[in-house]
Amino acid sequence: MMGTSHAVTGAAAWVAVTATTLPALHLYSATPAGVVLGAAVCAGAALLPDADHHDATIAHSIPVLGRVAAGTVESVSGGHRHGMHSLLAVLGILAATTMLSALRWTPSGWDHTIQVGSALSVMACVTFAAKVLTLVRSWLAAWALGAGAAALVALWAPNEFSWLPVCIGVGFAVHLIGDALTTEGIPLLWPLNPRPPRSITHTPVLRAIWKRNGYLAIPILGNAGSLREWLLMLPIAAYAVWGVAATGMQLVHAAFA
Repeated sequence: MMGTSHAVTGAAAWVAVTATTLPALHLYSATPAGVVLGAAVCAGAALLPDADHHDATIAHSIPVLGRVAAGTVESVSGGHRHGMHSLLAVLGILAATTMLSALRWTPSGWDHTIQVGSALSVMACVTFAAKVLTLVRSWLAAWALGAGAAALVALWAPNEFSWLPVCIGVGFAVHLIGDALTTEGIPLLWPLNPRPPRSITHTPVLRAIWKRNGYLAIPILGNAGSLREWLLMLPIAAYAVWGVAATGMQLVHAAFA
């Protein structure tokens, strides 16, 4: 999938998991603010697996350092669509987000703790989402938007960060699902990469699902960026916008009630 598609599906997935104002799965409880902010965070988190590509969009988020960081991830994970596109990576991002949430600071004289680590995670994810979805034109404006969202929650609604590890995990996992729907597939069980038996490789449908290189796919979308992908994104994007707008109206009504 392309970056925009990943971000759209990330936002829609969080709405589907948490929203109560429209048809949704309701698998995780979140406040209306958590639904709205979480949609942006989940959209950005859905771009994180592609940090294993030196020329991915988020590799350009910080001059020089962004490419260096992406190149390092690419080398450590074995290249694009290797380690970062596996179940192990999902567990890793959940662990990393949880550990980062332990980074806190209570300024002298304050009556609550600032969750610095969680704020940084929100800032990065919102920044990536804003740029990829072209809500802003420059990376500077994207970082300003991300920093503003993180500061707003950290200073005035610090308890809103409780959903963050789940949100980032959902976004990361949705990226893998999206790539698994393309012809290239993903190495879901990395670092294990079992090759299919000969009987599978000689069966047309099965060999497209369990590929010769050990990758797994359900390639209903064809190649990344295909017309099928873009057509699928239209209703998914509409659902995400609908969910965020409907939940946002809840916040407005509560504020003026």
